[in-house]
Amino acid sequence: MSTSAAPCDWLPDHQLHVVPTLAHVDQLIAHISRIVHDYTDQGPLTLAETEQGDRMHLKVTAVAPIPEVLPRLVADALTQLRAALEHTLYAEVEHRLKRPLTGQEARCIEMPACSESARFDAWLAHGQRRRLAPLAAGAELAERIRGLQPFQRRDVEDHPLRLLAEHTNLAKHRTPAVAATRLGAVYPDHQHPDLTVALPLEHNPQPGHGLPLQPGDILASGPRYTRIALSIVPTVCVQRPHTQVWHIALKELGYLEDWVRTTAIPILITGTRQGTAIPPQLDITIGHPDLRQALQSAGTTPAADRGILSMQATIARRDLPEILAMPPVGADREVITAWVASLDDASVATAFTRIAEVRTNPTALLDCLRQLSAEAHAYQSRIPERPRPAR
Repeated sequence: MSTSAAPCDWLPDHQLHVVPTLAHVDQLIAHISRIVHDYTDQGPLTLAETEQGDRMHLKVTAVAPIPEVLPRLVADALTQLRAALEHTLYAEVEHRLKRPLTGQEARCIEMPACSESARFDAWLAHGQRRRLAPLAAGAELAERIRGLQPFQRRDVEDHPLRLLAEHTNLAKHRTPAVAATRLGAVYPDHQHPDLTVALPLEHNPQPGHGLPLQPGDILASGPRYTRIALSIVPTVCVQRPHTQVWHIALKELGYLEDWVRTTAIPILITGTRQGTAIPPQLDITIGHPDLRQALQSAGTTPAADRGILSMQATIARRDLPEILAMPPVGADREVITAWVASLDDASVATAFTRIAEVRTNPTALLDCLRQLSAEAHAYQSRIPERPRPAR
């Protein structure tokens, strides 16, 4: 676990409550990543080859259903992120008033997500809210909330606060997160001029990337009598309620978790983003006598990043031995397998990424494969030879 020695001095005692909430979000996302990993690693697509003239088509015959718990866990994580914002705002208003809020006052405390400046002004002026000094127009806290509003950016529909509000409104009032298995990419282990694929590999897919998957879809077509090894990437995605755009579930969660933890909460409390963010990975299954002290040993890598890296490493450990053992490199499969097993998740994922980055350049690809093979054999040469058993 990575650790941080910084105690988050900018986080006042009256806002320490947000630490366990963010840790709970991290645990929920970690749980989601394990479910997604298991689902995709087992191969959710059933495929079949069909002949048509001199071409061979690879078709989808079935798509395994996503576990029902997954969209509900996604909704839980998003709801807790919104709760972290609401709780922070509530605590800040009470702290500035130096008294508890009345029942009527408490009911008017919420984090708005306004797409227009005039709507935010109307929100400040509404009912009991306009009587609270910290939320008066021009007050420091009110201006901090204003600075976090979706209308502050040109891409209002993609602003993280707008996304969070839309996702949680859907989950609270209509249905859990809308999730589906989509096609992320189809790519050959080696380029072939006569191969066509439904969706080429993209190294940094943006929201909206990918294709829907259903039985009958053709993922790839190639010459009938030529065998071409393919990698198929299914992705578990969630749909943004207001734009209908699909995005990889872990990336959506990671984007929103990062914004709430590293931008929105620090700005609400201090007015600026802080150099030391609240560490996300804190074990809250045990009691902590001193939360501030516990933060010093909390992990700093968010669950979404850990989950994505773990999935990349699993694919790399499975595919690298096969790729490097194929002609023209022809590396020793056992040597490659031992080498990838010795690497941590980040290193083995980086090795696989090196291949993906030069996949369309045959010369650079061959050089890359030979370099990786050389690294594997260099590792093997450093391992002391085991003594042979006496005869």
